[in-house]
Amino acid sequence: MIRTIILIFILFLSEVGFGQEGINSSLEKLVSEAIRNNPQLKAAGSQTLAEKTKVNQVTAWDPPQVGISFYQTPIQSFPNPIKNGMETDYYIQQMFPFPGKLSNMGKSAENNAAMYGQQYKELEREIIREVKSNYYEIYFVQKKIEINKENQILLQQLANITAKQYEVGTGKQADMLRAQTELSTLINAGVNLEKEKRNVETMLNTILNRPADGTFGLISSIEDTIPAWSYSQLSTLAFENRPELKAMQYNIKMNEAELAASKLQYYPDLMVQLMYKNMTGTTNDFWSTMVGVNIPLAFWSKNKFTGKVEENKININTAEEQFNSSKNMVAGQVQNALIKIQSNKNLIDLYKNTVIPQAQQTLQSTLAEYQTGKTEFLMVIDAYKMVLMAKQDYYMSQMNYMQSQALLEQAVGLNINQIKEKIQ
Repeated sequence: MIRTIILIFILFLSEVGFGQEGINSSLEKLVSEAIRNNPQLKAAGSQTLAEKTKVNQVTAWDPPQVGISFYQTPIQSFPNPIKNGMETDYYIQQMFPFPGKLSNMGKSAENNAAMYGQQYKELEREIIREVKSNYYEIYFVQKKIEINKENQILLQQLANITAKQYEVGTGKQADMLRAQTELSTLINAGVNLEKEKRNVETMLNTILNRPADGTFGLISSIEDTIPAWSYSQLSTLAFENRPELKAMQYNIKMNEAELAASKLQYYPDLMVQLMYKNMTGTTNDFWSTMVGVNIPLAFWSKNKFTGKVEENKININTAEEQFNSSKNMVAGQVQNALIKIQSNKNLIDLYKNTVIPQAQQTLQSTLAEYQTGKTEFLMVIDAYKMVLMAKQDYYMSQMNYMQSQALLEQAVGLNINQIKEKIQ
């Protein structure tokens, strides 16, 4: 029986392996699907299109006004006042804004639309990170379920062996009970792992705009090693490519255009009216023209325009400080992602090259001692659990490593392949 136990654990140890490196191609398909179908992203895209339509709105002239005026028209002449009136005037008038007002308002609208466009890209990067993060978490849960099932088979065999040993008087009741307890614990953990898997799949389905009860296939491998980039390399790229920073730069330009437009409000707009006077009972009809301007600097209206100029100056200062604050935040995110990548890569190497081999050696040594009667069955179970925990921690480090890469992509505003192209 002891030899059977040894054989079972040898088979268990031989199944401890490490996934091949390389990104699963299905992940890229899920990313593309999320970009196409995510409702939040669609709403942001529609908002961007709506903002673009404002450019033509603010650069268009006000519509002209047309009208008819009746002079010395008897009341009893209605409903045909033209017939008995002394004079009928037909006019059209148009307001012409001072040169530069509409063009600056157009620049403001263009920069506002561009700002929304960059906010859309920032949201897109966030959605991509969420897709990848949940994908990697599904991989980790699948691995835990896989390990759990393998160990249930192992513990079931051990429970059967210890039960038979106890029946024939060569084993201990405590060993049999301990094996059965460990098996029950694994079965309960397996149920909880299935729930955990469904929760993560539900979150990913929500992002993809799929039915919440959809499932995902087995993910074979996720680990993809990246070069050891420096903070200075990546922070420079982030400052140039991060959509959030670009959006804030457009916000500054928008406020500058609004400031230029508000300063032009000091200058008067021109109103031109063309009128045709139809004189009843004579052929001496004639045309008249009227030209008028508004007076922005009248003492009762001056504050309206000066206040707007001051407001826009303050808005520019605010936007610039917000940009500087966001730049610092982006720098911190890049550094934080780099630290996580490096620490998790170190953990992967540690578990692969040191912890798991040592745990396997400990289990083998404990098995050998158990075979010669130098240790208890309890020590065998403890050694086996060390291997189990080491395997789970290894896969968790893989998940954290890849999630850190996704975090870096969002922080820089470029995917890993784009970063590789720019950093040769």
